[in-house]
Amino acid sequence: MSFYGKLQEWLAGPFTQKMQKFMQNPYMRALQTCFSTILPMIMVGSLASLINTFRNFWDWIPDLSLINSFSFGLISLFMAFLIPYSVMESKKLHKQKMITGFASISALVALANPQFVDGNLVVNSGYVGTGGMTVALVLGLVIGAIFSTYFKHGLFKKNTSLPSVVVVWFESILIVFLLILACMFIGQHFDLFSLLEVVFAPLANIGNTYLGFVLLYMIMALCYCCGLSAWAVWPIACALYLTNIAANAAAVAAGQPPIYIATDEVVFMGWCCLGGMGCTLPLNILMLRSKSKKINTIGKAAIASSIFNINEPVMYGLPVVLNPVMMLGFMVVSFIIPTVTYIVFKLGLVAIPAVAMMMNFLPQPISTFMVNSDFKGIILWALLFVLAYFVYLPFFKAYEKQEIEREQEEAQEEA
Repeated sequence: MSFYGKLQEWLAGPFTQKMQKFMQNPYMRALQTCFSTILPMIMVGSLASLINTFRNFWDWIPDLSLINSFSFGLISLFMAFLIPYSVMESKKLHKQKMITGFASISALVALANPQFVDGNLVVNSGYVGTGGMTVALVLGLVIGAIFSTYFKHGLFKKNTSLPSVVVVWFESILIVFLLILACMFIGQHFDLFSLLEVVFAPLANIGNTYLGFVLLYMIMALCYCCGLSAWAVWPIACALYLTNIAANAAAVAAGQPPIYIATDEVVFMGWCCLGGMGCTLPLNILMLRSKSKKINTIGKAAIASSIFNINEPVMYGLPVVLNPVMMLGFMVVSFIIPTVTYIVFKLGLVAIPAVAMMMNFLPQPISTFMVNSDFKGIILWALLFVLAYFVYLPFFKAYEKQEIEREQEEAQEEA
């Protein structure tokens, strides 16, 4: 068997099976569900930020920053509810999932050590926004594990004559009471939010290095071209990217320059996903010029989606997925484009984005300019487009030759 044959067999077999098993883990599925569910709220905040950028040109546009604060700015509360809720749902504990989500929100607020000032409840806004994401993520998973174990055993016998809703009430009271009491004590004596930032700082630091930036992108790309959803890695990437863009925004507000490159705005809206993960828009252009009838037809059908950064028609139609020749080109592009992007931003040649604007389906380079309002970013985008085009070219030509030969053989058989 050839190298490509062995590679395809391994990717379609052991690798895919292990990744699918990993993705089906209740806690991993809970993270995936959480981020996909709150995505509209993030996009609402991004839309408000997008409209606010026009205030630089027209003063009459109202300040919509509060919309961002009441959507994207409450992300930790959303996560605190959704993660344990989804864990309970995965474990078929449907009657207890709502109270588990409510208890988790209460626990998060209790950990934030809220204060009553003149009859008003005062909570650090950062703890319920992006600054509390790490705590919300860990808290949600821990509560999901504890509550699911507790409710599976329960305080009542399975054959009790009490109505099930009453059983849930009484079983919930004790564990929720103890949870909130423990979180109040911790919140009054320890700043868990700052502590977890210190604990997870090494991981965040790795993610913000060149190696971490490129490796995280390549892992998502590898999952995608193996037919697996990049959502398997998305919770890790999203937590890092959202925290970084919030830190960049805070730095600019304090008169400091933004420093974090690993953001959704750089990776998905700006320069690393030209037409989608793996920069498949240049590949789609190659398909439009193909002499293969099949490839050319698919290219025409896919181009509209590619313009809006939706590349499933290319990935599954060409295909790239589980196609050893095109997978190799896909992974090479997924290494080169993030590498060049990171180096350019690290050298300060293009302004680092500092506004949360998660509008991934806007056509590029329109969205590219919106994330940092730097015309040099459009020049970089164009150079990356040309680079991706020529990197894909030899791999595409090799696959195109195979398809043309196959089409000629089919035509001869029909004749």
